[in-house]
Amino acid sequence: MPRRRSALAAVLLSGPAALALPACRARREEPDERLAYKATAQGELRLDWFRAAGSKAAPALLLFHGGAWAHGSPRQFHPLCRHLAARGLHALSAEYRLRDRHHSSPADAVQDARDAMRHLRREAGALGIDRQRIAAGGGSAGGHLAACLGTGVSLPDPGADPALPVRPSALVLLNPMLDLGPGRPDHALVGARWRELSPRQHVGPGMPPTLIVNGTADIDVPVATVQDFCTAARAHSGDCEAVFREGAGHGFFNTEVDRGRHVAFTWAAIEAFLRRVGHLKPSLSS
Repeated sequence: MPRRRSALAAVLLSGPAALALPACRARREEPDERLAYKATAQGELRLDWFRAAGSKAAPALLLFHGGAWAHGSPRQFHPLCRHLAARGLHALSAEYRLRDRHHSSPADAVQDARDAMRHLRREAGALGIDRQRIAAGGGSAGGHLAACLGTGVSLPDPGADPALPVRPSALVLLNPMLDLGPGRPDHALVGARWRELSPRQHVGPGMPPTLIVNGTADIDVPVATVQDFCTAARAHSGDCEAVFREGAGHGFFNTEVDRGRHVAFTWAAIEAFLRRVGHLKPSLSS
């Protein structure tokens, strides 16, 4: 495992750094396969799988879309999944239960995220995935789900299995909902269970290396919230890297926001982090 960095890396990137990657493809990306990972009363939940290029067992990144635990689609991350798969990483975008579709709660969504990770651990050999290198990530509410896996929130876990740990090997969080305490955005959506569901209140030893990409104009996830989370992780010898996009608001990383002009910036930060923590091979130019 890569050596943890003890210092917070807060990086403000703009200008030429944002041109490190080409703009996102305009065409619609389709997964190579859709994997059922869980049966619910409303039907099966699936993972949209974009296979890594190459034949050897490769690391994976499990992504969760945003939408306030109420709406949204795995398609949000299809372009990023295809991009990363072409670079040798299995990328999967997960369905999970949503309030508007399944009449579910954020706690249900956390349980689905756990079960998705367990499924990948269980089936890693058959899928050609490196079982020890399965990262998790997501945007906004989806970033919250990934952060819950990384911090080990105290929410009861009826599916717990020591042989199938849910803590990821790394976290890739895009304007994630990190602190659900009173007075914070989205606190009302979790109510009395906020402490069980709030990643910030569960930061402690064993946190995986973490990347947080955020906009400086995000009122839902302010810069101070990101910095506080990384400072807490650092206090436990964690590796937490914060990358900020100047002037960007919540959801800036999406392909349809500002005509996709933040996509290259976001993907460059993700690629650099995944290379640093050993989940992508070094680029030929590095």
